[in-house]
Amino acid sequence: MTRPTSNRYEPARAEVFKVFPTPMLRGVLDIDLNPVIEDCRSLVAQVKENCPDDYGQNYTTYFDQDLRRAMYEFEWFKEFSDRIKDTYIVFINDTFEHQTNYLTRNDIHLFSWINRYEGHHHHEVHNHVDSFMSGTWYIKAGNTVPIKFFSPNILATFSHGTTDRKISREGFPNIEFNGVNGVDQEMCVFPTDGEFLLWPSYMQHTVPANQLKMDDKYERISLSFNLKHKLILDENTTGHNLSYGNLNDTSQK
Repeated sequence: MTRPTSNRYEPARAEVFKVFPTPMLRGVLDIDLNPVIEDCRSLVAQVKENCPDDYGQNYTTYFDQDLRRAMYEFEWFKEFSDRIKDTYIVFINDTFEHQTNYLTRNDIHLFSWINRYEGHHHHEVHNHVDSFMSGTWYIKAGNTVPIKFFSPNILATFSHGTTDRKISREGFPNIEFNGVNGVDQEMCVFPTDGEFLLWPSYMQHTVPANQLKMDDKYERISLSFNLKHKLILDENTTGHNLSYGNLNDTSQK
């Protein structure tokens, strides 16, 4: 016996659930920011002296290895390094179940650089290669220009039936999503001073140009970094051992 048709609106009982999330970490480092700000300004000022007309490089120590490494001698950076490495261990252990009990701090590679955005400085869409986790510590955020992340699950946006729109969600302070109710296309984080973010290095992100009225007060100082750690190898003694150290020695060929 078939169920009679009805003119009533009768959707089935069901619930939407989200799958395949991307883990990110958001926190605050309680380090005195005043000496950090001054040291960052000083190092970037030296970059500007070296390449005053190169707008794509004169805001960051990334391309100047001597100035980038000079930061490592500051006491605040040593504290930052210890804290962020410890935080990294907790994150990869609790979230990804990495074995970490064999590691020391010196087994973790930390590559760091300073950014000081002024005027129309910006950074195009990119991700970070040769690292496991990447992050940024916001030393002077200004709460003006966000960092924008793009969904790694880009295929999920194929079925959008409407134009993406800005969405605010409870539990995500200072974060603005762009998409539809079921699927996000982008996420903009408006960080606060002292806050840091840590994310999988494959995630595409950008720092847009400042769209507010230009004045001499716009300044955004951050410290970006990449992290990876020494891995334990197993099943690595199969076959016969050979050193690769002489591969570039033409006399051995």
